[in-house]
Amino acid sequence: MTEVSDVHGPVHTGTGDLYYMEAARGRGPRLTFIEELDWLWRRFVHPPGHGQASDILKTYRTLLLDGAPGNGRIATAKVLLRELSSGAERFHELTWEEKNGRFQLEPASIGDDDRVWLDLSRAEERAWRCFQNELSSLRKMVVENAAFLVIVLPDQGREGLSPEFWKFHWTIGHPPAQEVLRRYLRLAGIPGVVSIPPPEFMKTERSVREIAKFADLVASAYKNAPEAPHHAWYESAESAYSGFGTGVAEAVKELRHGPQRALLLATAMLHNAHVDHVHDAAVALLDVVGYADERHFLERSDLLTSLGEIGAVADTNGHVRFKELGYDAAVRALFWHHMPGLRDGIQQWIGRMVDDPCLPDNDRYQLAERFAEQCLHLRYRQALVESVAEWTRGPKTYRRQMAADRALRRALTAEEHAMFFRKQIYNWARDDHLSESLAQVIIRMCIEVIAVTHPDQAVVRLHHRARRESRTTNARTALLEMVAGDPWLRRLLLVRLTRLAMNGREWRRDVELFFDVADPAAFTAPGDRDRPLVAEAEIRAMLTEGWKRAFRESAEPAWHDRAREWLITALHDDRHRDLLVGILIEGSERRGEVLGGLYTVARGLSRFTPDDLTRTATFLNVVLRKICTAQGIQVS
Repeated sequence: MTEVSDVHGPVHTGTGDLYYMEAARGRGPRLTFIEELDWLWRRFVHPPGHGQASDILKTYRTLLLDGAPGNGRIATAKVLLRELSSGAERFHELTWEEKNGRFQLEPASIGDDDRVWLDLSRAEERAWRCFQNELSSLRKMVVENAAFLVIVLPDQGREGLSPEFWKFHWTIGHPPAQEVLRRYLRLAGIPGVVSIPPPEFMKTERSVREIAKFADLVASAYKNAPEAPHHAWYESAESAYSGFGTGVAEAVKELRHGPQRALLLATAMLHNAHVDHVHDAAVALLDVVGYADERHFLERSDLLTSLGEIGAVADTNGHVRFKELGYDAAVRALFWHHMPGLRDGIQQWIGRMVDDPCLPDNDRYQLAERFAEQCLHLRYRQALVESVAEWTRGPKTYRRQMAADRALRRALTAEEHAMFFRKQIYNWARDDHLSESLAQVIIRMCIEVIAVTHPDQAVVRLHHRARRESRTTNARTALLEMVAGDPWLRRLLLVRLTRLAMNGREWRRDVELFFDVADPAAFTAPGDRDRPLVAEAEIRAMLTEGWKRAFRESAEPAWHDRAREWLITALHDDRHRDLLVGILIEGSERRGEVLGGLYTVARGLSRFTPDDLTRTATFLNVVLRKICTAQGIQVS
């Protein structure tokens, strides 16, 4: 899998500030995902049935993984694939989406030695039935590419599974809950986890995800009070996990004045920010919602007293936080979910705050992420879409662009909502009138987030954006960096460049992209199994189609340099000479001016190899013979 290097330098996005595209040098999607996978593997507790599932995967290269919701099926799928990896293989998730009334995968969705999983846990009956009709062809692709595939079955499990697929099926149980908790706590540095009695939280059946979330809260409680007894950490985590029940609502009810409530919400949204920024945010909220506080400043409570009234304190550095762990999250949820009359005002207020030049960047990023978290609900996702679009509309600033970046990044990493936001980015990428500011944000999301587990989708979105760029070439640059050195992604882009869009629309920019992608060295380089791309008939057919269109729609100055590189490679590569020359000549469609131009280029190469006349003569003979054959001329 390719590692995407950074896009260097500032990217101008029109009026306003510059938006910098700075991915960490040398840290591409593959490395990022391997680190995440290793983090998961260290915390993973094998569920009952793990060994049998592994045996089926090793034997058939395909596993239909079953189990009750909450058993950690997706985590198990990833760990099973990791256990069959040397570390160099590509890991990614397949997506089974409905397009034009049909469920389908992206073309060329599985490459050589890939480790892939497909989550069908939420699939409806119709999708599940359609998928089984395609499973045999998908398995054929897996076997031919020496890949491994784990499919997480729908929540109804094996129900409706065709008998022919039973041998690939296995059910896992729930991993030992106490061991899961202990593993997470031990790796979080919590002392004495083996001897600590289980908390009340664990007396109720919990999913693996719930246990992991609880363990994270325990770790936060320990960090806040490392000298406290273990039961205090548990109690604090349990209160935070439950959202404090009705306690927050009762506390807000006691705060009868608008300034108090504004300070409460500002503290929750800017938790751990400096007291000055929290105060300014509260004042801004009152202004946005039209609340006028007529009292003179000398008549109002001092800020520390006001913070005490809402259960917050300021530390010695002036940073504000609530006394109770998780209280900030509970307050945010209460205002957003249970005060609908304030929702529009909160949205406008967030937009004002993320563009506040006095707010430190870290506080701005956390503000955007916390707002995104409130929108991660089926009912409110569109509010986040609208905010991101608003923050990046017109001559907006770097600050708003980065807030949009952080909000989208948070949404794309939320398992239940990631598909929705990937689809939204797809829609934005195909927008002919997208603002350049938003275009830069979605380019970054493609190369840094989507490409980690869905590189094929990242390529599709970058391709759509590259077709529509006018003032920049950032999407094109990012797209080409993604496919460089990755035969699978190069193949996927070639598929897209050499077929008509479903609506028949042709893009002139695709010809330019074809010249970029059609690097003869990349197509003749040995693959993982010493099988260059050009050796595949399907690839040769697509390359021929690409050259046909290039010759049809471009004058010689446009195609000359790339065609010359093909002929240079053919001159020096005895193994692939016939294939390379044949693709070019067939692509000419017997057009005399193209054939003449190609022969002239080939003849001109002879002066660069004066010491190897035999090689040059053989090369020119191949070129001439194929040209004559194309023109119907008999060659003796």
